[in-house]
Amino acid sequence: AMKHLPYFCRGEVVKGFGRGSKELGIPTANFSEQVVESFPSDISTGIYYGWACVGNGDVHKMVLSIGWNPFYKNIKKSVVRILLYT
Repeated sequence: AMKHLPYFCRGEVVKGFGRGSKELGIPTANFSEQVVESFPSDISTGIYYGWACVGNGDVHKMVLSIGWNPFYKNIKKSVVRILLYT
């Protein structure tokens, strides 16, 4: 069982590969490698939902992907937030 949920984190948003936003048609925000490496080890890879904000902006619904994206043949674990504006 994942004892760290709900999990709260913050960190710098860094430039990704520039693929997700273009192909999905919605904004994405990528965490830096340092933030990804600081996640508790018992948080499994997968898709999660929650709430997020960028800077001091409004809070929005979001989905979060933790893991390696096999579609793009990624070799490093990444954490990508997709903000869902309503």
